[in-house]
Amino acid sequence: MRITPHDIRHQQFSSKMLKGYDPHEVDAFLDDVAEDYESVLKETALLREQMTAIEERSRGVAEREKSLQETLVTTQRLAEEMKAAARREAELIVREAELRAEKVLEAVRGEEARIRTEIHALRRMRRQVFEEMTSTLERYQRLVGAEELTDAQDDGGAP
Repeated sequence: MRITPHDIRHQQFSSKMLKGYDPHEVDAFLDDVAEDYESVLKETALLREQMTAIEERSRGVAEREKSLQETLVTTQRLAEEMKAAARREAELIVREAELRAEKVLEAVRGEEARIRTEIHALRRMRRQVFEEMTSTLERYQRLVGAEELTDAQDDGGAP
């Protein structure tokens, strides 16, 4: 059973006839005890309120901490996913570039083969033209030589 300040103030004692306590001193002491007890009770109530408020703040901080932790984990997971996606995209771009490079290289090789073929054909044509011109020049030289010989014979044998 709890004793309240009111109980202390209104406490009645039985008095002995001969040797008893001075009722005024007892009442004054009981008032002092009641006031001290009342202030202890108020302080206890205040401390309980403060403790409740601190516990609530603590729960709020714990909830925010948990939320921040979850956000951090989510952010890290998202960052890893973004890195993986960027790697995949980079690999895809590299593969596409390699395929384009291979196609370009293949086209260049084809063009090189075509140009080489044309160069061989042009060299063959040049050789043919050279041979034909040489042949024609030789023919003209023979004709000129034969013409000179004919002219010399027509002129009396003098060249």
